[in-house]
Amino acid sequence: MTEIALGWMKELAEDALGNATMGLAVTATLRVSPNGSGEDGLTWRTAYQTIQAALDVASADPEDLTLVLIASHATYYDIDTTGDPTWAANVILCGSIPDFVQIRNTHVAATSILKLTGSSAIIDLQFYLGTGSLNGVIMTGGGATIIRLIFDGTGLTGAATAMHLDGSGPHAHHARALGCTFHGHISHMTGLLIDEYSFSNFDGCAYHQCLIGIKIVGTSADENDFANLDIGNCALGIDIDAGNNQHFHILRFHGNVRNVDDEVGDHDWSEIIGPFNIAILPDNLIGINVATGGAGAYGGDTELLAAAGRDNPFRIVGVNFEPDAAPAEWYQVRFSDDSGVTFYDVLMFQGVKREGIAAPSGTEHIFNAGTRISASARDVSGGDNVLVWVEIQEI
Repeated sequence: MTEIALGWMKELAEDALGNATMGLAVTATLRVSPNGSGEDGLTWRTAYQTIQAALDVASADPEDLTLVLIASHATYYDIDTTGDPTWAANVILCGSIPDFVQIRNTHVAATSILKLTGSSAIIDLQFYLGTGSLNGVIMTGGGATIIRLIFDGTGLTGAATAMHLDGSGPHAHHARALGCTFHGHISHMTGLLIDEYSFSNFDGCAYHQCLIGIKIVGTSADENDFANLDIGNCALGIDIDAGNNQHFHILRFHGNVRNVDDEVGDHDWSEIIGPFNIAILPDNLIGINVATGGAGAYGGDTELLAAAGRDNPFRIVGVNFEPDAAPAEWYQVRFSDDSGVTFYDVLMFQGVKREGIAAPSGTEHIFNAGTRISASARDVSGGDNVLVWVEIQEI
């Protein structure tokens, strides 16, 4: 996790226990404890015994912010409410050690654990999704923030979403998810559903054994940042159905059936880590013929990889060349991802050559799904040909 993210988390946690957070004054502090009297929640002695009791009295005034401190529980706090239990209050729900502050909703007619529609943050809690198809948490407000949460969906027997950022209303942007763990069921649980939220930040989270780790939907779900994520043993790591210009930096994939399914294809990828297989294309011993122009002049743009054939983000890690046998002279081949308008690499060689891509880690090109790769060539005398094979690594 980046130092900036850690510092931000520490500052927010300190503010939550002090006087201010997210630009709003904490105007009230309530306490929840299984040992409280339930009188007014103002002290640990008079603490409310349920989270919903505190949420019921928390203010929804846009100039108010209620901090709800939640003590450890020997078993769990039960919301025990039908449907999607919804509160419009502006609140920070703050626990301590997530394994000892677990929240469930065991009502037989419940469809989620809880839903917050005001300005809200949740810190250091665990949400257990149960043994059916219960969704976890739904948040709809701008700046919705979750820090160091654990979502446990290991017991699910039907489809469920652990964390739903529902941006169907106004101001659906600037969400934060920092240091959270999504431990799911590979046949049933979607970890994080980003629905129309934009310009948000997701840092230092782990997604394990999910049906889908992260799912992005909604045409306004643009310009979100994802960094320092660990996505492992999922059926699908990241599913991008809509939203433009996502930013992915330092992602580790391992053990997934599929890492990425991208239906958009205009994102930024850097430092993507994992055991990705390498293939040589075309998968034959013939190669693709790229003709040179006149002496010292480049020939026409020649397609090496068709856009329709690229379903995942990918790197080109090496290129194999076989030029005409005579004359033995210098060749240059340049490569393009925009049909010859610009060129991201130029390689120079003499004779049969296998060339690795030399860009240092973190600076290499990672191409989006649906990217067409092409090349043009030149040599000293002109009018010659070079056969080309590319080595690609799909993410």
